[in-house]
Amino acid sequence: MSRVLIISNDVIGAQMAGPGIRTWEMAKLLATEHAVTLLTPTRTDLKHPRLSINLATNDSVKTCVRTHDVVIGQGQILSRYPLLLQHSIVKVVDLYDPSPIGFLETSPTGNMKTQMEAHHSLVRDYCDYLRAGDVFLCASERQWNFWAGMLTAVGRINPGVYENDRMLRNFLIVVPYGVPATPPMHRRQVLKGVWPGIGHDDVVVLWGGGLWEWFDPMAAVEAMDIIRGKRADIKLFFMGVKRPNASVTTSYTASQTIARAEQLGLVNRWVFFNDWAPYEERENFLLEADLGLNIHRHNLETRFSFRTRMMDYIWAGLPIITTEGDPLSDLVRTNRLGLTVPCGQPELLAEAILQAADAPETRLAWKKNCLITAQEFTWSRVFEPIVDVCRSPRPARDKEHAALWLSFMGNTANAPTPAALYYLRRAMHYYRALGMRGLMIQTIRWWRRR
Repeated sequence: MSRVLIISNDVIGAQMAGPGIRTWEMAKLLATEHAVTLLTPTRTDLKHPRLSINLATNDSVKTCVRTHDVVIGQGQILSRYPLLLQHSIVKVVDLYDPSPIGFLETSPTGNMKTQMEAHHSLVRDYCDYLRAGDVFLCASERQWNFWAGMLTAVGRINPGVYENDRMLRNFLIVVPYGVPATPPMHRRQVLKGVWPGIGHDDVVVLWGGGLWEWFDPMAAVEAMDIIRGKRADIKLFFMGVKRPNASVTTSYTASQTIARAEQLGLVNRWVFFNDWAPYEERENFLLEADLGLNIHRHNLETRFSFRTRMMDYIWAGLPIITTEGDPLSDLVRTNRLGLTVPCGQPELLAEAILQAADAPETRLAWKKNCLITAQEFTWSRVFEPIVDVCRSPRPARDKEHAALWLSFMGNTANAPTPAALYYLRRAMHYYRALGMRGLMIQTIRWWRRR
């Protein structure tokens, strides 16, 4: 048994987004075999009998690394708590969310110099994470290729790690997003016949996650504008618009989508927006829906993404309509879990929704295929490699030669610290999104975390 420290960079609580859910499920699973401490960025209302849960601060992190064998978290924890970068504790860095790619979609306008500075700061942060980690996790084979290139660029794929691991599968491990092993249960009615404007016999099309810049919810709204001219019983429900993490602002895409739906006269008649469904409540929404929607734009983020809420659809046996281009849309097509459509074509999306709505027997076949596929992605199955790492955590074999790589790269003694770069980049984000007042409020939050 090992002493495992897990540090979450996202909210853990009744309402959680993908990163928090992944961290919470990982902590619960590892706690069945190891002594696990979970540190969270805000106080949580969740409890677990085998977990020690505390607030993440500089002091709590400093104390925990002295008494634990391995630390697990997304790369950002190494910026928030830079003492981890040089500490000897074995570091498992979760890279399932390739932020340097996603960030390209979050700041498409504005001063180019400012955008470039923020981008380079983020990439530099990730180079620090890749140099510091001992084991790395990613979500798909496409991501594996991406991170293998990045690891090569920072000198981490080298003779030291290659000698006894020629395919590097113990160094860079594919660990997808998962689903619970137990099937979802419908505990109470939340949509059909309950939500104003949604009838008992309506066909509910569910958008199961947030509305971020790499998605294309506007196409879904435009498709509904087409559909309402043909059928009155098909409704689109957005399950979460306002993210649980208060430090992450609502996206411009969400605001624009709501505005467009209002302009078309669809809101609360054909299109419905919910703030955010609690984690344990999502089962009711999933089981009452008839189709799960995943619509994204054609871009680089899509290629390397792993759509976490798509896994909820599969878990609940909810047939899927998705745009093409990401690994999970390939899975939908291969395993016959629903329909795929090209990006950026609301007319074809509307046609696919109408086709699925008119084919209940086909939807039933898709449902069965989803439930079979879900068995391949249970949390216990996808997290098996992490359990193995924690049984015998060891530093990466090339760590003893780290100084040699730095000597080739030149002196970096005068470079800004990772923590300074992290907070500078976040400050720029808050200033652009919320102005000076918003930046001051967030600065106070950061200070209280110290």
